[in-house]
Amino acid sequence: MLAHSTETNKKGQEYSTLLDPKFAPVLLFVDYNLDDTHDEVNSEDEDYTIEDEDEELDHEDDNSFDEDISDNDKDDDKLGEAANDICKGDYNENNEDARTEESDDTDDQEEDVTIFFYSIARKELLCKRGDIFNCHSFWRTPQGWLLMVHLESHETFLWSPFTDQRINLPLDEDSFLTNNEVVCLLSHKPTYPNCVVLVVNCRNTSFWYCYPQGHTWFKHEYQSSMITTHENRRNVILTMKDLTAVGGRFCTYLSKEKAIVTLEFLPNPTFTTTPVKDASDPIYWYTTFTNCLLESCGELFMLSFKHPVVCAQKVVQIEVHKLDLSRRIWVKVNTIGNKAFLVECIGFGSSLTAEDVGLKRNCIYFVRPNDKGLYVYDMERGTTVMHNPGADLPDNMTLQIVVPPF
Repeated sequence: MLAHSTETNKKGQEYSTLLDPKFAPVLLFVDYNLDDTHDEVNSEDEDYTIEDEDEELDHEDDNSFDEDISDNDKDDDKLGEAANDICKGDYNENNEDARTEESDDTDDQEEDVTIFFYSIARKELLCKRGDIFNCHSFWRTPQGWLLMVHLESHETFLWSPFTDQRINLPLDEDSFLTNNEVVCLLSHKPTYPNCVVLVVNCRNTSFWYCYPQGHTWFKHEYQSSMITTHENRRNVILTMKDLTAVGGRFCTYLSKEKAIVTLEFLPNPTFTTTPVKDASDPIYWYTTFTNCLLESCGELFMLSFKHPVVCAQKVVQIEVHKLDLSRRIWVKVNTIGNKAFLVECIGFGSSLTAEDVGLKRNCIYFVRPNDKGLYVYDMERGTTVMHNPGADLPDNMTLQIVVPPF
């Protein structure tokens, strides 16, 4: 059951805001409400389980979206031409239909909102009244904190649905959060004195930043030539969207130029670009892929989801590379040890110690655009298993990963 804490909405009604930490990590189902029949049955904000269906994907099935990876597929593959643009066009976390992950109908903001959370470890689908999501826009961070902004007062804060901890941020007085397509990152734990809260504009060469308990959001505009002279402005903006916090700095990868871009606050924003080499490997017939960067144990990893040329939605192989900055090269790794990677193929990823959250070690848990399935790739076995969170849920659900705060 959910552990409850309460707040009071404008109607004087109390509502729960806290998920039991034992259910973490979870998948958040966006823009899906119960119909009237379900509302009548579960009017008490009741948790219930919809049967989870596990299916190990058959690589011989032409209709399968993913294929088991045999032991023969151990050779390195080229990091070459990325398919990130395709996936980002298909699924945008802050698009016009689900802008800043909020309810579309702002006139009905005081109506109850039903939110579904799927516990990955427990394989349970939780139904919850989420009034706080009705009056706030929110953005997730790989560290598990949600950046929240009230739609009317513009009050802004970091919040965890698992602990109910709240850390105040400066007001969004200019409404830059809700008026732009953005992603949010934290350089450190938000309780760290020098933590930087970074909000990256996904449509322009600009970003905003502040410090927890501070009083001002700072806007910084940059020229793409400050980062690279070999890639166009659009590619630079897409690259900046993939910034990942590593050791107090923010890093991203220019795939065409093959260089690491680092953003530091010294205290002013400062960019550096470092050339790196790809691991040598042969070229296979699946020459397009989607990259996802994530931090684990203070190191930068890149996951490559390989796609056949004829179908960018299909995943036929996953490779993991770790950046060896001393040698300036991406090195392929065949194990992530006791870690579990949780990844959205559009470029969002977190690393957790598997046993701490009840997940399987040395596995990559990933979700895809417009697909309700949760896929688990076992790096040791080279196989992928699909979990169905609920047979009654639409197949094209948008899933978002929410991890416990760290």
